[in-house]
Amino acid sequence: MKTIKVIIERNDNGNYQAVPQMDTSIAFFGMGKTVKEAMKDLNNSYLEAKILEPSLSDMKFVFEYDTASFLQMFKGRMNLADLQSITGINRKQLNHYVTGYRKPSPKTVQRIQNGIRKYAEELSQIVLI
Repeated sequence: MKTIKVIIERNDNGNYQAVPQMDTSIAFFGMGKTVKEAMKDLNNSYLEAKILEPSLSDMKFVFEYDTASFLQMFKGRMNLADLQSITGINRKQLNHYVTGYRKPSPKTVQRIQNGIRKYAEELSQIVLI
């Protein structure tokens, strides 16, 4: 089974796209109004591609998100106040990233990623008794 990196990003019209990073004879991708819809469409497109090209190998997708897509994907699990606490970035500024009003600088993207990873590491070390 091949592991394929898929880039999830918001496009200019506010929809999301899931684009596999690979070279094949047949192309497929996903689109949707939400990240989950784009992922579902990607899986459907992949299944259709396998029908058209039976020699297409089995694939496992690994997702990378642009900041707006990440925030949209996890907004039901983590609110902006939580993310402000985790990253130190103002909630209003984070909202601008979610809505696409502004794009974060590479330094800010790194700050968000570092904060989330640190938080995830803290959570992974919790032992409940």
